[in-house]
Amino acid sequence: MVLHGQTRKKSDKIIWNNFDQHLANYKTKYRGWFVNDELLLTKWQDHDSNEYVWDRIYETLLRLGGNLIIPGTDKESKYHRKGAQAMGLTIAHHHAEPLGAEMFARVYPDLEASYLKYPKLFKKLWRDSITEQRGTAVLYGLGFRGQGDRPFWLEDQNHTWTNKEKADVINDVIKMQYDMVQELDPGAQCVINIYGELTALFNDDLLRLPSDVIEIWADSGYGKMVSRRQGDDNPRSPVLSIPNTAKRKRGIYYHVTFHDLQASSFLTLLPNSPQFVSEELSKVRQANMDTLELINVGNVKPHILFIREVAQSWRSEYRSRSNAEIITEYVHRYYDESHTQVSKIYEDYFKASIQYGPNADEKAGDEFATYIVRKLIKSWMGHSLQLEEMNWLTGDVAIDKQLSIIDELISTKYDAWDQLKRKSVQVYEDIMDPHNQSVFYNDIMLDINVQTCSLHALRATIKAYHFYQNDEIIHAFLESDEAMRSNDEILKMRQNNPSSKWFDFFCNDAYSNIELNSIKLRRLRSYLRVLGDSSDEDKWERNYLMENSDSRVMLLSNTHLALSDDQIARKLREQIINES
Repeated sequence: MVLHGQTRKKSDKIIWNNFDQHLANYKTKYRGWFVNDELLLTKWQDHDSNEYVWDRIYETLLRLGGNLIIPGTDKESKYHRKGAQAMGLTIAHHHAEPLGAEMFARVYPDLEASYLKYPKLFKKLWRDSITEQRGTAVLYGLGFRGQGDRPFWLEDQNHTWTNKEKADVINDVIKMQYDMVQELDPGAQCVINIYGELTALFNDDLLRLPSDVIEIWADSGYGKMVSRRQGDDNPRSPVLSIPNTAKRKRGIYYHVTFHDLQASSFLTLLPNSPQFVSEELSKVRQANMDTLELINVGNVKPHILFIREVAQSWRSEYRSRSNAEIITEYVHRYYDESHTQVSKIYEDYFKASIQYGPNADEKAGDEFATYIVRKLIKSWMGHSLQLEEMNWLTGDVAIDKQLSIIDELISTKYDAWDQLKRKSVQVYEDIMDPHNQSVFYNDIMLDINVQTCSLHALRATIKAYHFYQNDEIIHAFLESDEAMRSNDEILKMRQNNPSSKWFDFFCNDAYSNIELNSIKLRRLRSYLRVLGDSSDEDKWERNYLMENSDSRVMLLSNTHLALSDDQIARKLREQIINES
């Protein structure tokens, strides 16, 4: 795969006697990617060019047999359309951007983004977008949520909307959009995402859709074909068994990466196993929902293991495969040595995932620990009674109970992650070839470190909170320092990346945001120093670090500058923790 950075061995000659070139026999007609939450890609360059990066994305998708793409979100998707089409790809639209039109708030920033108030302005945006794209390779996405990726009725707090009222608005908009497409671009294929809140309206038989649109059904965000959680509401309505009484063609919008500020995988591999994904995609085929498969691939690079398997599933002869089959094939494809050891690391990665919910597929990605760290610091320093927006995980309980639940979850897999991290270091050192080392470092070792160090940072922050509650401020300070150092280990690993190509790939990590966690943990540590040390920040030094004679002689003031937080943490750790 081009984006993996795989090298090719040089040869003096190539013997080529089979000129029969053709595409594989594909069962899935529309095979594509949604390059979503593309923060890393947007700020990254290769060959001193971001356009070069996107051209390689298109090339990689084409090499895998794909023919469809949403090339980013919001302004990005519009900007990249022509480049993707020039490479031979058909354009699709994000479910939050009907017909690929510009966001209302971008065109009319001073107006409330309400279709009910400004229907003519919305219609103009949609008409202009169809006019701009007509005659090109495009699947028009029908639908209406509201401004951005949220339901329109959430913007109207003065009215309690019934499902019938919601459906009436959506049905009117969809019919109008469909008629507009057929008027301006006759015969063009239209699709509609039965996503989020539309699932309930569909199941209540309230939606009225054109007969020739392709229905696109979404997974949970974690690879399971059930409705996704909306905040605390997690009905897990099955998708594959929904009757198709209208006999429309169906497809899926499937995540191999997700961003939901809760427990998803933005930087790292999906926590659910390759076999789980393979079996779920096989069920999609059995349910005849594979006319179109739009795969959310995020920033592509961190998720290649799954992207490659999904591409295999588009073929007619595909069957579900085991973890061993998928991982073995993958490792032999990208590594020239240490196949057994490397394969074991990938296998153990999926065994180490924390199961945060009662269902087998509810596994925690890197956003689980990174977001909870920030929530805990905010609640702690703000003297809140709860971690904000955590009822989905802990229920409506006080912060002490929330932290107890979270700590118990961490404990179920903490040792597994710690051992895996140690094993990955050993395998990395045992790999002889520098290129294979670089692939291993960037493809799985970074993932392991993000998961392990983030969980360790979260656990240490929880310990610090408990020490603080017991008025053991100096121990709270040291645990916050431990959390900070663990979090910083991820940043150091990025800085020490052996690859000249990928070393700066994660610089715009604004979601899991390891760098922000480093800043906030330093703030917490400083806050605890202010609480526990004296106003001149020399009491801890006097009590724990100085010789008794020095401490007693210097009665009024110190004779040197106060130690920095880093300095005193290092010295106190040796004096209080290491020696004990």
